[in-house]
Amino acid sequence: MAAESDSFADPSWTYFSAENDSFIRTTQHCPERPYVSVTIISSQNLSVRRIDFTTISHDQGFSDKADQNGDIYAGSHTWFDARIITHSGHDRVPRRRIQTNVCASFEFKTHINRWDWRKGDAGVREWLAAIQTGDTVQVIPMAHYPAWNNFVRGAKIQLWAAPSTAGKALRPVISLVEQNDYSAYRPLRHDLREIRLVEVQPDKNAGPIRIVLRYTSLSDDDRLRYDALSYCWGDAEDLQEVLLTTPDHSQPKAMFVNRNLLSALQQLRSQTAPRTLWIDLLCINQTDMKERTFQVALMGEIFASAETVCVWLGESDPDGRRDCQIIRSISDRYDQTLGGLGGEGLVGDPKDWTALPKPHLTHEIIRNGPDGWGIDLQNDRVFQKPWFQRVWVLQEVWNAVRVQVFYGSDEVQWQAVLQANHCFKKHGIMNRNVLSWLWNALFTITRDETGLNCNRTPRSDILTVLIAGHNMKATDPRDKIFAMLVFGNETYQTGALPEEVRPNYEKSVILVYADFTRWWILHHSSLRILSVVHTLTGRSWVNTSSPHASHNSFDLSQRPSWMLWHEGFSEWMHGTLALHDQCGYHASGCRVIDHDLLRSLALTQPNNLALRGVRVSAIASLAPYPFYQDPPLSPHMHDAFLRLFDPNGSIGTWNSFRIRRSVGEVINMADHSKKSREWKIHYGSHWDALPPSEGAEGLPTWLPCLENCMFTTIDGGVGLCPSGSRVGDLVVVLYGGMVPYLLRPKIRIGVETDRESVCSGEFYFVGECYFEGWMHGESCSSISDSNTEVFLLA
Repeated sequence: MAAESDSFADPSWTYFSAENDSFIRTTQHCPERPYVSVTIISSQNLSVRRIDFTTISHDQGFSDKADQNGDIYAGSHTWFDARIITHSGHDRVPRRRIQTNVCASFEFKTHINRWDWRKGDAGVREWLAAIQTGDTVQVIPMAHYPAWNNFVRGAKIQLWAAPSTAGKALRPVISLVEQNDYSAYRPLRHDLREIRLVEVQPDKNAGPIRIVLRYTSLSDDDRLRYDALSYCWGDAEDLQEVLLTTPDHSQPKAMFVNRNLLSALQQLRSQTAPRTLWIDLLCINQTDMKERTFQVALMGEIFASAETVCVWLGESDPDGRRDCQIIRSISDRYDQTLGGLGGEGLVGDPKDWTALPKPHLTHEIIRNGPDGWGIDLQNDRVFQKPWFQRVWVLQEVWNAVRVQVFYGSDEVQWQAVLQANHCFKKHGIMNRNVLSWLWNALFTITRDETGLNCNRTPRSDILTVLIAGHNMKATDPRDKIFAMLVFGNETYQTGALPEEVRPNYEKSVILVYADFTRWWILHHSSLRILSVVHTLTGRSWVNTSSPHASHNSFDLSQRPSWMLWHEGFSEWMHGTLALHDQCGYHASGCRVIDHDLLRSLALTQPNNLALRGVRVSAIASLAPYPFYQDPPLSPHMHDAFLRLFDPNGSIGTWNSFRIRRSVGEVINMADHSKKSREWKIHYGSHWDALPPSEGAEGLPTWLPCLENCMFTTIDGGVGLCPSGSRVGDLVVVLYGGMVPYLLRPKIRIGVETDRESVCSGEFYFVGECYFEGWMHGESCSSISDSNTEVFLLA
């Protein structure tokens, strides 16, 4: 960060900048990476006032769509996106296009785009307003369609931000809870499965919200009838008052809620009769960790016992109202009969002109139907609402008897929302505003003569559910486990779970994730969960941070390096060796996990994991993988490379713009192993030549966008390694593991001497690796017990 004078910038604004002048080429086959990034670091809340984006670039220089009607940019399929990412690596809001390249021009052109909160359109102002202190703004070079290349020679971000709270320091996220006084709440009877409710008092004059506390037991058949509210806590900065009275009619006292909850209460309040609701913020003493833990265990039953689960998406606007109209229209299309179509494409008797259309036909009608039937499928902004990204809401609607969705004053049927998501997703790869895979995994939509129906799907294994939950959000990171347990085959009966896995808010975040990882290993007698580290932010097999970032940038010492964590990307599951269901490796052969050893350390050293295994070798050098070498170094390693690195982009693991894979989707690798045309195009995009097998000798055999991912060991072995691997990392086989792993000796720096020393027996867990000749237990059978050692993972 450095100050810079500018006639349009207020001198009191804080200036941030970053630039990159490295030359790169990017195609639709390359992993998607930022070219330049700037992080807003400050002790104050800042509001971004202006951003200047400078890009220097051109496309491949030819196209049959050049210069359409005098527009030099028309027909171009290379451009730059702006992206706001949070600390977890996820988009805060949908990305926004900065600049398209001049179509079919091989001349570098400099573009400067200024986004100003005073002069920009409404979309620009909203985008700038979404940026928060701690966020990172990125410029992403993009290209779409074969042979379209984005040649980038430089880019710069200049950002100006002003204090948004008159210089006040950042307030903690939990300030909403800290503001409230729960002293009027009497303790709940946990033995009776008692819960609190709030009775919203009627009002005809839009006066203050008045609520009365009520108590009821879920064990009673004659318990109070209530609706449950599913909503987002929202911004803890914008506090609003409601007046609470206890059952003994004591003096009303102020309780604080955010504006989003206040709006929901105003919308749901009746003018004539009290309305009884369960609302987590007001019905749970949020400062009592024991009560909170107990109520979380009852959460599924609380929502299942409600008459209706009221989903509050937030206050609406003209675009939101239009979206609701479209969602209802899509639902109507499924309910309407299509007698005019005759029998073709209908469900049921072909002679029955009142039959419903098949789904694929309905999609065509929605998209391309005659006048009066067509729908603008770009109106999917409703799925950007924060509610759809919150982890707890999954359980809240999954357990519900009846769900009603409220978006401001609009009401929409729940099944209509889910069907609209399906239709929008079917519309095409260019549409980005669709829901997380978990929604489709948890609910299925069926239809009959009564219309659309929403049904729960069978449960899945808990590890797959948790990986899918990477794309969801939670205020408390522990909830990304606690809220998901109900969906796991092994964990849905939370009361029967071991103590280390049950919801417990008295445990630290790290201990919750460490205990769960250790429990999963013991429960399944498998180390498969260790591969989950490659779905975590900064630890993927492919370097996704920057084309020129150091592979060694992730700090393995910031938390236990071997455990599941709450920040990651579910689609990266497909770019691993052992997480997907098609893994056929068994590197440890018949060697199994030592359960007693694993348990023995759980109480005394919960942040460590003790595993038996054998040291195989150590990395001596790193180099790019010669993908275009013919014949390949090893057919099996070649197949592993295709799965891990997706060199033609057809799996979509590293370029989600084109393809969205569900976490549980089975990928037929036979279809992705015969992409010679795409491989040739990808090679030519980087090297301006045919691959060595078809062109001149002496040409590179690797792809520069995939960098150093092959290692050679000190004894001449070869394999594939993830981003972040280093020379000196150990190749080991851990008993119970499906694949070999990489470990890094832990280094301790002396407090007095500042000298480094190796911690005896302690290692950081780097991740999986492919090691030729060790993937199927070929060598494990010959290992003697004397070669076995205990590795203490830190």
